[in-house]
Amino acid sequence: MRKLTTRQREVLETLEKYVATNHYPPSYRELSALVGLASSSTISGLLNKLRENGYVSWEEGRPRTLRILKSAS
Repeated sequence: MRKLTTRQREVLETLEKYVATNHYPPSYRELSALVGLASSSTISGLLNKLRENGYVSWEEGRPRTLRILKSAS
């Protein structure tokens, strides 16, 4: 697995905290707001990189199926 960029690490850590608190993953819009980004397409790109590197996974076309496979720490 590749080393995470600062922004990727921030997104992954935010996901971990959100899931720990709510027991389900945030939507793209919720995640965008949590990390201070205006664009959900930026979140999409960051999540795709995390997926490529084996940190997260999800079922295509199904909402809130994101799973964390490897922690940011």
